[in-house]
Amino acid sequence: MTKATPSPKTKEPACVSNPARAGITRPEQLRKLLKRKSGASITELQDTFDWQPHTARAAISGLRKAGEIVERSAGEAGAVYRIIKQPAKG
Repeated sequence: MTKATPSPKTKEPACVSNPARAGITRPEQLRKLLKRKSGASITELQDTFDWQPHTARAAISGLRKAGEIVERSAGEAGAVYRIIKQPAKG
């Protein structure tokens, strides 16, 4: 008697299961979240990237240093951040 081999499990494409493997970097993902009309709260960034609050704020600070204009406003779930204008290229 022979044992039946288990059938291979189907996997999600890399771009669905892990955006970073699809060539989307964390800074690009962060920009995408902050460019939404609703922006993103620190809690959302923590959940999305598995970051601590200070890491999320440091990443936003890094975008500001790179020339992005990031607005902070009060929301129900705390501070909400959004990119309000593209940096001038030149």
